Amino acid sequence: MDQRGLGGRDVRTVDGPGPVRVRCTPPAAAELFEIAVLDTTGGDGEARWHTIGWGVDRGHADSIAEAYVTRPLCPYDEVQVRHNGHLVGVHRRSA
Repeated sequence: MDQRGLGGRDVRTVDGPGPVRVRCTPPAAAELFEIAVLDTTGGDGEARWHTIGWGVDRGHADSIAEAYVTRPLCPYDEVQVRHNGHLVGVHRRSA
């Protein structure tokens, strides 16, 4: 049984004859966890949120977020993790 996958590549399920192929494209954005940092370095003195990456699951996103608030050089004050537009985690730099 052939199915059309993301990116126009064929995906063959295990129940059919022939080689089994999997998609090479990343998961849909709805499955990813957005990681945004609070940037306070703007020249106008205003803090702004910037998306810096995506996690493939909650644990991956939390790990990345924690790394950005604990890094030795220029850590961010706050990092948010969102899934489908909903806030699911906040990481803050320890005082």
